Amino acid sequence: MFGREYGVRGHGNKQYIEELADFIRNRAEVVQRNATVVSTLDLVILTLLNITDEMFQDKQVREQTIRELEEKADRLRESVNRED
Repeated sequence: MFGREYGVRGHGNKQYIEELADFIRNRAEVVQRNATVVSTLDLVILTLLNITDEMFQDKQVREQTIRELEEKADRLRESVNRED
């Protein structure tokens, strides 16, 4: 990755680690095509920022969905309790 090979130790599935590396490599290629990045370090940082941004946005969507579901559940409980 980024012109280097890295040895990864762990108890994880080798295929999973390779999928992660492919994901990062693909993202780096997109960043490199869309930015005028000169150094590998800049490319790595921009790639990480892009991945982290997506992760944070996904987290916000999940948290909003959970809040909405909790509100609906509360309303349903209140409705059921009123009928008792």
